[in-house]
Amino acid sequence: MHQRVKDLVDRGDRFLIATHIDPDGDALGSAFSLCFALNELHKEAWVYLRDSVPYQYEFLPKPRTVLGPTDLTRNGFDAFFILDCGDLRRIGDELQRFRGNCFTVNIDHHDTNEAFGQLNILDDRASSTAEILYGILKALDVPFTREMAVNIYTAVFTDTGSLRYPNTNALAFSICQEMVQRGVVPSEVASGIYENHPKARFDLLCLALATLRTHKNGRLATMHVTKEMFDKTRTSKEHTEGFVEDLKEMRGVEVALFVRQIGPTRFKASMRGKGSVDLAAVARSFGGGGHKNAAGCTVEGPLRQSLKTLIEAIPL
Repeated sequence: MHQRVKDLVDRGDRFLIATHIDPDGDALGSAFSLCFALNELHKEAWVYLRDSVPYQYEFLPKPRTVLGPTDLTRNGFDAFFILDCGDLRRIGDELQRFRGNCFTVNIDHHDTNEAFGQLNILDDRASSTAEILYGILKALDVPFTREMAVNIYTAVFTDTGSLRYPNTNALAFSICQEMVQRGVVPSEVASGIYENHPKARFDLLCLALATLRTHKNGRLATMHVTKEMFDKTRTSKEHTEGFVEDLKEMRGVEVALFVRQIGPTRFKASMRGKGSVDLAAVARSFGGGGHKNAAGCTVEGPLRQSLKTLIEAIPL
């Protein structure tokens, strides 16, 4: 597989890189590091992001060639890399027209990935998409610059929950160690992610904590945020990152469920677990996906009914 990517890169000159909407650390770090790597190989590369970079990741070294929805005027790419995206619909509608005549490389670690590429490099045992990409960059024989190292380190670090989730493997530690040797300062990365929140985020968290409930003998914890809460605190979806992980820290909780409103009767659910429930299977039943211990989906209906439906679907 790695040799096929190398052959593709060697033959091509222009590449488009994309990831999922609402990008997280793994998505951004993987996309940015691949772009930098292609530039090091004297290739032209662009990263497409439908959404802006969340404030927690503004410290990441970013390529100059980052495109938004209004910038999609280029065409004629030799290949289209889609990273960390298990469901093709999650790249955004604007990109669909670029796939018709463009060879698609799908690189991902979600066990619900639909294998939508002409070349699919998938490993659900990997800690992160960045871990898979690390192997590809090694095969490309591209030198790891400090910009690439910060992005790779951040991707692995965040998708393993600061190296504490069950997906943390020996290679994750090894990659982080190598990236530190290449110039990453761990305290600076941690500070940028975890010590950089605006006060408004804590105002929103206070409102969300007032909705905290436990179910199924304390094994399931739920919390939600509504549009009214967003409006009152002048916050947005990026300010809710980490809320579901906070829930999982409660003693006795095996599954944490966080729901945020994204439409009049539409809600995005994020689930985190400790191994007792296959949350990817729960998410799939609602058209979503993810991993056993980290998954998400969208539900329709009034808030109370949506929460009830989700709670009943989690087998505890």
